Amino acid sequence: MARITFLGAAGTVTGSKYLVEVNQKRLLIDCGLFQGGDELSQRNWQKLPQAPATIDFVALTHAHLDHTGYLPRLVSGGFRGPIFANATTQELCALLLPDSAHLMEEDAEHATRHGYSSHKPALPLYAQDQVVATLKKFASMPRLGECRISPEFLIRSHDAGHILGSSSLELVITESAKNTTILFSGDLGRYDQVLLKAILARHRPMWR
Repeated sequence: MARITFLGAAGTVTGSKYLVEVNQKRLLIDCGLFQGGDELSQRNWQKLPQAPATIDFVALTHAHLDHTGYLPRLVSGGFRGPIFANATTQELCALLLPDSAHLMEEDAEHATRHGYSSHKPALPLYAQDQVVATLKKFASMPRLGECRISPEFLIRSHDAGHILGSSSLELVITESAKNTTILFSGDLGRYDQVLLKAILARHRPMWR
């Protein structure tokens, strides 16, 4: 039977990571950083309950770092599969992830210089070379419409109106000739924006 595990965004709104498992295949929807105070930031250093090497696919709802910023840690931890995202999300990630690594490297250098890190020298959560390896794993997914990523997983993308490229992902899981549908909304809506369509958050069942 299909199983969902919340690896983030549970008890907090950041660190979005939803692991879907069926027929020994594992799909991670979003792969975000925990953001906020020290307690949340420290969670980014903890090992995932699921080893990255055992995850087969990643699919992204949008480019914000609380949905994508953990990807370089996932890849450096052993993830070898494709990262599915639409073209706009890929372009934004190509800007945001290197910038994120740059800031982390600067913070680590500052911590080393002022001696307030438990590591000597202080370590960034990830560095530019890990970002480069991550960006090479991106695979195309349509902005709107269907993408079959495996016999078990079909994704339908819907406009989420949050940032450029943002999508809600309707995941159709096929198991024993039966389909189960789960909607991962991602972040929804902004209003009165020239470049974004206003999306109303309708009440929809998570399972169908």
